[in-house]
Amino acid sequence: MSERRNVMEALKELALLAELKGDRRAKTLQSGVWAIRSFEDDLRTAVEEGTLIATRGIGKTVAGVASDVLDGLPPAIRKELAEGIPPGLLDIAKIRGLGPKKVKALFEELGIESLGELEYACRENRLVSLSGFGPKTQEKVLGEILRMRREAHLMRRDIAEEKLAPVLRALEVANVRFERIDDLLCGKDVVSSLSILVAEEAKLPEALLTLAQENDLSIRAVPASRLGYESIAATASEAHLEALIECGAKDAAAKSAEELYRQLGFLPSPPERRHFVLPVKMGKARPELVSLVSLKGAFHNHTIASDGSGTLDQMAAAANSIGLAYLGISDHSESAHYARGLEEERLRRQRDEIHARDAGGASLLLAGTEADILLDGGIDFDDELLLSLDFVVASIHQRGAVTREKTTARLVQAAKHPAVDMIGHPTGRLLLARAPMEMDFEAVLRACAEHGTALELNANPARLDLDHAMLVQAKEAGVKISIAADAHAPGELRNLEHGISVARRAGLTTEDVLNTLGVGEFRRWRSQRM
Repeated sequence: MSERRNVMEALKELALLAELKGDRRAKTLQSGVWAIRSFEDDLRTAVEEGTLIATRGIGKTVAGVASDVLDGLPPAIRKELAEGIPPGLLDIAKIRGLGPKKVKALFEELGIESLGELEYACRENRLVSLSGFGPKTQEKVLGEILRMRREAHLMRRDIAEEKLAPVLRALEVANVRFERIDDLLCGKDVVSSLSILVAEEAKLPEALLTLAQENDLSIRAVPASRLGYESIAATASEAHLEALIECGAKDAAAKSAEELYRQLGFLPSPPERRHFVLPVKMGKARPELVSLVSLKGAFHNHTIASDGSGTLDQMAAAANSIGLAYLGISDHSESAHYARGLEEERLRRQRDEIHARDAGGASLLLAGTEADILLDGGIDFDDELLLSLDFVVASIHQRGAVTREKTTARLVQAAKHPAVDMIGHPTGRLLLARAPMEMDFEAVLRACAEHGTALELNANPARLDLDHAMLVQAKEAGVKISIAADAHAPGELRNLEHGISVARRAGLTTEDVLNTLGVGEFRRWRSQRM
């Protein structure tokens, strides 16, 4: 976990503890989460130089927490705030729909201190008579407990990546031959296992084994000559593996998966696709999957104008550093007041500034917006303003009274809007945190196909929305996919790598992805669909 995220997570926990105790610092700590997230400079340097405390939204309390966390210490105020609060209440507070007040009521009125006790109370119908709860809330709480239990062993891709990275570096430093067989490699949107195969002939340093254990990563040793077969066996479908076995895979000596495929006369199958396709013989044509270098640009990115932490210059520099030819700036629209959404005049000024850069020869940025799809299906801003932009992402943020029919109608109406180029994070899901909205996805696909509207694969590892099955459906329907970083900071453009991995698992090629088009090609695509 990054230093910044460590500080933010500590502040979130402290804010919850403060709310449970009725401590007046709860609001200060909660505001501190946003302030740290939006802080533009290096956090550690600011703490060491004493400038962090002078930042708006960061006072003595928040700066003190940041300093303690960065020093590897528990926050000094945690002991005080945690006194008298059972640790299990922090787990209960993770249940969707249970705010601090309800968690406090469960503790004070029913004596519930853990998830296990809460589950038992639900099954004994003890919540139905509790003020503010009732039968429906009790049913939802029980469902959430069961969901949390099912997902307890799962983690987001970014968390898994942070655990895996130091172990991979240690293996390379130790010059150990290995093959990855983890869910990240296979393009899964959530990760259940982190595993590596190593050559048993290698002598692994004790420090490396300890590091792997600390990061919940399993290492399995096999003979070096079996690394190829065992790595494919761990990542491929039964049918895929059987096709290789029929050609002698079990008896072949190969130190990597790629070596084994070529030895048997097959093109190496990407690990993301081994579960879905059969091996392809050398000499036969095979679709080329989309890759990070295929992307010419990326839409849907935020700046300090709304809820991002990077300036236009910083975002442009970050895009250039990873080889993108253009970057779409799409700050939130005015209905997203919670994210400092841009009013009409602010959006016009931002558009003009970006277009002035273009006229001056600095054409890396495109002017756009992430416009809210309103409750009635309309789009923030009038058509004249929307059509004057280089692109428009339309997204649902206000769920309102969510029903399958209403959600479908809103998305279909947005897909038909002449100025809308792509639908952002279409299902609204947050992985391991919020379920996707129910909708008639086939109806949404039909509207997108008819009007030439793209759908977004939001590559933020907290979303990865659309999922694998929906991406396959979109490909079959001929609907273009925009792989979007949804970057709120310059470094978050790296989210694109997660999106690419999931897109490859769904079999997407360069032709399926909108932002593999160059700027000129994209402009032509947009003019043809308007």
